[in-house]
Amino acid sequence: MKNNVAPFAIAIFLSLHTMSEALSQSIVVVGLNAALQKRFVLAPGKNLEPGNVHRAHRCETGVGGKGQDVGVALSCLLSRRAKEASNDDKAVLLAQFLGAGPEGDAVSNALRTKHGLSDALTIRNAAPLRTCTTIVGADEATELVETSGEVTDEEMEALRGKIEEMTKEGGRADCVCIMGSMPPGCEGGTYADLTSRLAGGESLVLIDSVIGLDPLLAALAAIYDENEGTKEGGGGAVLKLNAAELCKLAGVTKPSGETDRVTMEELTASTKGFVSTHASAIGALDYLCITDGKWPGYLVEVPRSASASFRTWQLPAVDLSKEGMLYPIGAGDTVAAGTLAAWQYLHHRTKDQLFGVVPSEVGTKLSERRAQWSEEEDKGGKMATAFAFGLACGSASCLQQENSVFDVDDAVKFFGGMAKPIVQ
Repeated sequence: MKNNVAPFAIAIFLSLHTMSEALSQSIVVVGLNAALQKRFVLAPGKNLEPGNVHRAHRCETGVGGKGQDVGVALSCLLSRRAKEASNDDKAVLLAQFLGAGPEGDAVSNALRTKHGLSDALTIRNAAPLRTCTTIVGADEATELVETSGEVTDEEMEALRGKIEEMTKEGGRADCVCIMGSMPPGCEGGTYADLTSRLAGGESLVLIDSVIGLDPLLAALAAIYDENEGTKEGGGGAVLKLNAAELCKLAGVTKPSGETDRVTMEELTASTKGFVSTHASAIGALDYLCITDGKWPGYLVEVPRSASASFRTWQLPAVDLSKEGMLYPIGAGDTVAAGTLAAWQYLHHRTKDQLFGVVPSEVGTKLSERRAQWSEEEDKGGKMATAFAFGLACGSASCLQQENSVFDVDDAVKFFGGMAKPIVQ
């Protein structure tokens, strides 16, 4: 497949005041645990052999970290949309810590100049940025992840100050995406605190993290409670996780093993167990977006009680068995990015306006699919369509070596070939 994700182009040097004006139309990705990504590519036909000496065929560097991967994936959509509309520099903001030194400089420069992402919510903290190394073999890849440097109270307060200034001028974020782990020095309620500062009752929130989950769910439930009535017609929240993570959170054992396909019995028991063990889930979440490796994904409606009935949509998996060497690292983060981008578009969709980060051909395909798959304008149909597009983006990213980079044409092709989600 070709990679037409040319460097998205324009380095952004806008003032904080200018950026703040767009916050109510922006996706804010909270990705506190950034990394410099190195790819150590072995010679053709070679795989990693523990205990042996390996010489690189070539080495590459890029952007790492789950939140940063989401930013990169969104920039792939933005690079196409830039041909159709202006002000794309305001569409995606990364709330992040980038450590001092050459590693942090490299990631900062790549995000700004190659991917066109603003540094308006970036804090350059004193601790060096960690490095994650992917050893790429002929038919497998191994990931080595360094520990992260500590974030000080003063550095966290600096991030809060930037967020406060932006929300004061530009309102609450249109979308908030919470990604991955937190570096040392961040308290367990950090995601809850930052989300409370960024999100309002009209915001769309996607969570792809189980760190600090209970306080985060409680914070979201409080936001929707304070804005009574806005959640049904306005904002909403989803939790994206894989099937094994859901089973663990719910205390459900998978007899068949974590890597085997989840059964409907395990999925149902895990959903009920999750609602029972996480008290704020009912008030905070609308859906669970569940991935299951190469198997179909599932969109699960969060029940209003542990005993209540709920809908589940089974979404078809993309068959990549004939695509040659695959690069799955970052694919899950690309699923999150594609899902949120499509959700934002479908949530705001009008006949005469292109809203968000998706280019027009993607928006057209999303609208057509939603109409084909669901006769009614219900939230479930929109969310199933958005998650299906996210899965297509994640599959497309497996064709590219660089984390979370994907060819939009590949994603559209995979999405267009998907069968209608099956309601269980």
